[in-house]
Amino acid sequence: MRGFILGVIITLLVLGGGAYFYTTNGHFDTRAVGNTPSAFERRTANKSVDAWVDDHAPKQANPFQPTMQNIMDGSMTYDKNCAACHGSVKEPMSPMRTNFYPHVPQLLNDTPDDPDGNLFYVIKYGIRFSGMPGWDGVLSDDDIWKAVVFIKNSAQMKENSQPQSQQNPQPTDNKK
Repeated sequence: MRGFILGVIITLLVLGGGAYFYTTNGHFDTRAVGNTPSAFERRTANKSVDAWVDDHAPKQANPFQPTMQNIMDGSMTYDKNCAACHGSVKEPMSPMRTNFYPHVPQLLNDTPDDPDGNLFYVIKYGIRFSGMPGWDGVLSDDDIWKAVVFIKNSAQMKENSQPQSQQNPQPTDNKK
């Protein structure tokens, strides 16, 4: 029994040492562009982030109601700090979206259904090993909450920003 346990320990040490050697000696692809995460990596990373945020995000409702003023304030914060990576009302798919590893969520193209507290937490503290910085100390908590109000109400803003001819297309008569 003692030999079996020693064999398991040595095997684990060899595997760990091999993994360490592999990752620290240039064998691990570190490119952000042109590299896509595997399905396993996406699934485990997203599950890990979701579990952490669910456990640590504030369980409070957004203190700012979706009034026009709060949405506009949030829009200004978002446009200045977030739109280049996450998309804007005018350009919902950012050209930068695939230049990060993992790819950046396009928040105005696919509005997240996460609770407001979870979005607040991610914006405030960021996500390690991704391109998402923490904005704590750069943006006030009020600015972050208002940006969340904007993100959650961006779908209505996109619908209202379309020209009237696109919202209600009129039939055209091709006969002359």
